[in-house]
Amino acid sequence: MTQSPKGQGKSLPLLNDYPAAHPTLQYGPSEDAFRIQTRLFLEHLRYTLSGSAFYKDAFQREGIDIRTIESLSDITRLPLTEKSDLEDTERLNCADARDIADICLTSGTTAGTATLIPLTGSDLARLAYNEEIALGMTGIDHSDTILICAALDRCFMAGMAYFLGGNRLSATMVRGGSGSAVQHWELIRRTRATAVVGVPSLMHKIGEQARQLGQDPAASGVKKLVAIGEPTRDGSLDLLPISRELEAMWDAPIFSTYASSEMATTFCECEARAGGHIRPELIVVEILDDMGQPVADGEIGEVVVTPLGVTGMPLIRFRTGDLSRMITAPCSCGRTTPRLAPVLGRKNQMLKYKGTTLYPNAVISALEGDDRFHGGYVEARKNEDGTDRVILFTALKDSPGNGVPDWIQDRLRASVRVVPEIRIISAEAADKKVYQLNKKRKRSIFFDLR
Repeated sequence: MTQSPKGQGKSLPLLNDYPAAHPTLQYGPSEDAFRIQTRLFLEHLRYTLSGSAFYKDAFQREGIDIRTIESLSDITRLPLTEKSDLEDTERLNCADARDIADICLTSGTTAGTATLIPLTGSDLARLAYNEEIALGMTGIDHSDTILICAALDRCFMAGMAYFLGGNRLSATMVRGGSGSAVQHWELIRRTRATAVVGVPSLMHKIGEQARQLGQDPAASGVKKLVAIGEPTRDGSLDLLPISRELEAMWDAPIFSTYASSEMATTFCECEARAGGHIRPELIVVEILDDMGQPVADGEIGEVVVTPLGVTGMPLIRFRTGDLSRMITAPCSCGRTTPRLAPVLGRKNQMLKYKGTTLYPNAVISALEGDDRFHGGYVEARKNEDGTDRVILFTALKDSPGNGVPDWIQDRLRASVRVVPEIRIISAEAADKKVYQLNKKRKRSIFFDLR
């Protein structure tokens, strides 16, 4: 479907008619995927340059003539888009005001303001198709009842996306939103939910709530856990301790996803659970080094994305700030599409400590899953000599007595190889810091005070 330039109005598809849908592309020859992706990429560029004042200026500054961009391999010639650039929503917007169907807000930019993302009817259809395919990869289908433990209000995209995708699968949707563990357990019990979508830490709280009531989450009928917002695996694709604990608690497999409002696309694990499959008709993914150059296959770098088919606020080569690697080896599920390995951490959160590269989420993940650990967070500060000072604030379920228990240090050495400064705090202090308001139930586990 052809989109007309900004200001002339558009003929937009119905919600169940996303124009670039290719449901079988993930199983086809890689040449077919590349051919279709290239066509969609060039269409995306033409559409974006026809309506975005921001990208018109960016291309002009770089001396780039869009007519010379003839294939996907030319993408490295195009400028990168920074998170701070998203403050300029008006100049990024390509859609006529009468075609905006929904407004989403994401996390703050470097200036501290929320990013406003306008969605057209076409974008909503694309979002629904994206999550239909993602949830379907886990084996969820029309027979499932899905509890969504993610905000569907306050202009957040995530909960709405999961609802739209599940709706397209004809599953029964339970819009639990950002409720409490008590409320979610009651919904699971009453609706007989078979799948739960939410952050792992909340899933754990729900299971603990059930046990406190003398009930067994493993007997609830939940057969799949779809994890969002928090890591479930390490860089080698091995389950983190919290994930192993969740699978034992619920007697259900956990599936990892990776997404953001800016990319409006989900990388979800299939039933082989060996990385998040890339949808070539929805997004172009690059892994770049510190100089903005492509890394070698399998090497770690920054995830840079160009979401295809977006008509409200299309982006070109958006820097996510997340570090990961590409997996190109065939997947046992039969899909031929490449996969994105688990995100190791944020580029701006990478710490150098005692000669070792350290990520805050890896520090917390090393302790999660242990029954003695309640929660915690990491602070980074600067020493007088300019080196990083890393402090772990951790809360335990029982009083540790004097000093730091040996098991904490042992687990850190085994997982991240180094032991930062450790301070024991109360559970109340940890929760107050980690679970802040307006955070979509996602934890804040890193505070950079450097």
